[in-house]
Amino acid sequence: MNHWLLIMIAAGSNVALNLCLKKGGQGLNVSSPWAIAMSILTSGWMWLAVLSAGFLLTAFVAAIRLYSLSLTYTVVTALAMVLLTVIGMLLHQESVNPARIAGLGLIIAGLAVTAMAGGSS
Repeated sequence: MNHWLLIMIAAGSNVALNLCLKKGGQGLNVSSPWAIAMSILTSGWMWLAVLSAGFLLTAFVAAIRLYSLSLTYTVVTALAMVLLTVIGMLLHQESVNPARIAGLGLIIAGLAVTAMAGGSS
C-alpha cells in the first residue's frame, strides 16, 4: 500500500479519534471515579474512539515501515491539527483569528517543505 495513503488514513483516524473523545467526554458523568469509568465503558463515542485509535495505530505503523518516522509523524500530526481546526470552526463554532490562520498556513508550508525534502528510510 502507498505510504501517502497510509499517512492519510492515520491522519483521518487521528481526527476521528479526537472528535469522538470530545463528543464522548461531553456526556461523561464525573460525579465519582466509578461513574466516570462506567460512563466511558457505556459510551458509543468512546468505543468509536477506541476503534479510531486502532486504525490510527495500524496505519501509522504500516506507514513508518515504508517511510521515514520523522516525516510520517510530522505529516500525520500536522494534518490532524489543520483538519481539527477547520472542523472545529465549521462544526463547533470555534473562533479562528488571523494569527491562528497564519499559524495554520505556516504548518501547511512546513508540511510542503518537509514532504519535498522527502526521505524513505
